[in-house]
Amino acid sequence: MFDEKAQLHTLEGIAASVILLLVIIYAIDATSMTPLTASTSSVHVESELQTLGQDILNTLDYAEPGYNSKLKNDIINWNGKEYLWNGSRYMANAKYAQDNLTNNLTELLNSTLINRGIAHKVEVIYLISSNNVIFTSSPDPIIYAGAPSDNAVMVSRKIVLQNTDNVSSFNPIDEIDPSTNLYNIVEVRLVMWRM
Repeated sequence: MFDEKAQLHTLEGIAASVILLLVIIYAIDATSMTPLTASTSSVHVESELQTLGQDILNTLDYAEPGYNSKLKNDIINWNGKEYLWNGSRYMANAKYAQDNLTNNLTELLNSTLINRGIAHKVEVIYLISSNNVIFTSSPDPIIYAGAPSDNAVMVSRKIVLQNTDNVSSFNPIDEIDPSTNLYNIVEVRLVMWRM
């Protein structure tokens, strides 16, 4: 006896196996993007750090009209020294053992990042004028807590300084053009990473 439906059953079997194979491939591809995998969880942590850092800088840079922001005041009054976290406060290097840094920036970093175990450093980049050529400085550390990890996140904020801001005489940020009211433009960088 000869079965004429055998070819149809064979094609149905092949079509069903192809559909099952495609469903399995799709399911494997979709599960590799769940938050349980190492790569996506580190991206999630980095995203949270970036949001936290930007919120810190935004909070410090807010000012009522006619007043300087807290971040701008901290940059104006910075003395050019580098400070390290010693476990209880930000201290200058060994040469200035009695010198510690207490300002709006350190208070906010202490209450947000240190309490969460997030290592951080703060550095500034500003404009330098030499022989009528303006270029950017190398990063000048204000707060240094070691070398960042590979998963470090950096956020920044630009601050415009005017001649009327009375920048501290110890501050390494110099005036770039005496013929204008613009004193300098400073980029404040906050770098954060998990310890």
